[in-house]
Amino acid sequence: MEGDMESDDEMSQYEKMCSANVKPGMFVSGWDDPADLVQEDKNPHESLDREILWAANEGKIDVIREILHLDPDSVNSVDDDGYTPLHRACYNNFVDIAELLLKFKANPNAQTELKWTPLHSACKWSNAECAALLLQHGADVNAKSDGLQTPLHIAATVSNCRNVASILLLDRNIDPDALNNSEETAADIAKRTGLTYPVFEMGHSAYRVETGLID
Repeated sequence: MEGDMESDDEMSQYEKMCSANVKPGMFVSGWDDPADLVQEDKNPHESLDREILWAANEGKIDVIREILHLDPDSVNSVDDDGYTPLHRACYNNFVDIAELLLKFKANPNAQTELKWTPLHSACKWSNAECAALLLQHGADVNAKSDGLQTPLHIAATVSNCRNVASILLLDRNIDPDALNNSEETAADIAKRTGLTYPVFEMGHSAYRVETGLID
């Protein structure tokens, strides 16, 4: 698809994709567990919604740009597990695609069926640039999944999470003391599973000082 759809062929293709009868259940992401395999959509080009999800996963920014100009609402398409193009871009650390999606008003706090946000996805794979970008666009740094896991909890499970953890902990709204459903803070997880526990000490209450204006 090129230009402004000046040819009849382009218009026919657009109408075909928009009118395709796509049943739910076409997408299986399995991204909450890295041991799971991602099931590919066998027919990703049959609708704009399916195409943009495929393109976000494959790093096809030109395809995404064309789709968004044809149908801006496709920016918030979802797969069967609730993952949006922005989740997929942040999962893969496609910063340029994430920027484009956010420019077209992608929801930085969109939730999957398990209540994962794009920030959870970025933190799962230590994608610091995407994490910083999402926070700049209003992502909730304390968003909780079904297991009450915040992005900081997710980052703590990754051994090389220094950059992501630093970005999260420097956010003014961070709650480093949030507990997941196992009654653990992110620091508890980091101390047990990673080499970057000292970074999490930045969130210790002893280092947090309330300041105010001096009269």
